[in-house]
Amino acid sequence: MGDFNRDYAGTARVKNECGRRAEFEIEMGGRGHSQFVGSAGQYHVAYCLTVRGIHAAITLGNVPHVDIVAANSDGSKVLAIQVKTARWAHCSNRYGFELREWDVGGGAVGRSSLSLWYAFVDLQEDGDARKPVVFLVPSLWVGNFVQESWSRKRYMLRSMLWPECEERWDKVTAFFDGRKEVLDWCNSIPEDAKDWIPPGTNRESV
Repeated sequence: MGDFNRDYAGTARVKNECGRRAEFEIEMGGRGHSQFVGSAGQYHVAYCLTVRGIHAAITLGNVPHVDIVAANSDGSKVLAIQVKTARWAHCSNRYGFELREWDVGGGAVGRSSLSLWYAFVDLQEDGDARKPVVFLVPSLWVGNFVQESWSRKRYMLRSMLWPECEERWDKVTAFFDGRKEVLDWCNSIPEDAKDWIPPGTNRESV
């Protein structure tokens, strides 16, 4: 994509990083733009749930570490979802792997619950075009991966795990139905994710 500068109400600077992944630094009227990216991800996930007959309430910051509360049709089963959104999460070759990555913050370290999932949104921005894709990931995977010692807390999802997570809205319904295979999925870490962390970093006990 290359480096370029373009004016909106403020300034947008895009830098090429690890393939086509773009990092945007934007100032609009003196206000940070990241809140709009986060809101876009939350509303997109809520839309994806509601069109499938799943109740979805955006918490608007009123529930710590939870952005959306999803429930089945009669409200008897509830799933808490934290949404993390990136404009371009894809890296074609990072640490020798194709992966996607998102900033998650320090609150992700060691935190997990069967009924807490992450919805990682890749807006896949390319100019003015967007093709959002969502990866549903159990909080156990994230809490085990992200380490307290890292100065920047990021979750990296390698491509071999995408089929388990990409647009797997069926797993939400299966979770509400109490299906064993999904409960096991929430409560275990795949072999491909169990021991891998970025080279040069240390794994701490969780």
